[in-house]
Amino acid sequence: MILTEKIKKALEHHPDIQAALKGTSKDPLWNNFTRTQFNLIARVINKKVSKEALSNTDLLDMHLIIGKQQLEKQMDHLGCAHIHEFSKHLQELREYQVFNWISGKTLQSYWAGGSAKYVKLNVLLVFLQIPYSNWMAWQQNEADYVETQKPHGFGRSSLALIKSYYLGNYFLYYQKTDGSKNIIKTPFILKENESGQVVVKSVSEGHRYSGKVMGIRDGCLYINCQNLDFDEMEQYVFNIGLETKPEVLFGVSNTISVKNRRAVALKNILVKQAGADPAFTQIPEIEIPFTQTYGHKSEEALVVNYLRNAGNNIIITPSCCNLYELEAEAHFNS
Repeated sequence: MILTEKIKKALEHHPDIQAALKGTSKDPLWNNFTRTQFNLIARVINKKVSKEALSNTDLLDMHLIIGKQQLEKQMDHLGCAHIHEFSKHLQELREYQVFNWISGKTLQSYWAGGSAKYVKLNVLLVFLQIPYSNWMAWQQNEADYVETQKPHGFGRSSLALIKSYYLGNYFLYYQKTDGSKNIIKTPFILKENESGQVVVKSVSEGHRYSGKVMGIRDGCLYINCQNLDFDEMEQYVFNIGLETKPEVLFGVSNTISVKNRRAVALKNILVKQAGADPAFTQIPEIEIPFTQTYGHKSEEALVVNYLRNAGNNIIITPSCCNLYELEAEAHFNS
């Protein structure tokens, strides 16, 4: 992602940053700022973000301003066993000590056209005190944001169809990629939010996903999700055809494996649930081995049996290679 002009202008005109920069340069263009100036800007941002994190620990608990792995690394370095101990560490920092939520080097790269990670964008939005409900609008350029409200290429009635027929609670089933021959069953919710968007909520293997439905095109439902715990995106495509009351949706998700950081595609099955259980989001995921036996034909039994006997549940791509290695791989697989 590229830092949006909206965020850039808000930072460039922020009174706290302008006060800190006063007298450091006659050149008003941030593109020409030195690393020293960006380090100063980062210090102003980091001090305020630390205060916000102390007053709203959800920013830490939900890994919105620091990734799960990075937080665990920091806690291990500091000897913190719990989030509240890490918060206490932030509170005890002296005036000249600042936790490095974002660096001057990173900020300088943004004004040089470099890409930005979601977590770092969140840090800047927390500094600017943008309400969480508006983060998505600020993370996208205005023209792009308008397009996501009316997705290009999906048809004007696309979201209306989704709201009429496809909202609800589902169980998502897919095979794990760790070689264990186990299946994950986890809640997967499609619902309309306050701004009229169709959003997705799911928790899988301790990974929290939040995203939105892009629309319907050529008989397929397209969904984009962001992993809130890792720097990872997941894209879903489900076959729906002309079905308006689906019980089962077949599809595929494309993402990267956390373990080896390779592109992976997974066969997915969504099974719609009757009713609207308000506690559905609290249902934990379960891990089902292929060896699981059932005494009756339940939903779970039918899906597990299907995946157990189906092929190509997982496609994992190799790393980049040359043509010689590609030929050798083809001979090995033949």
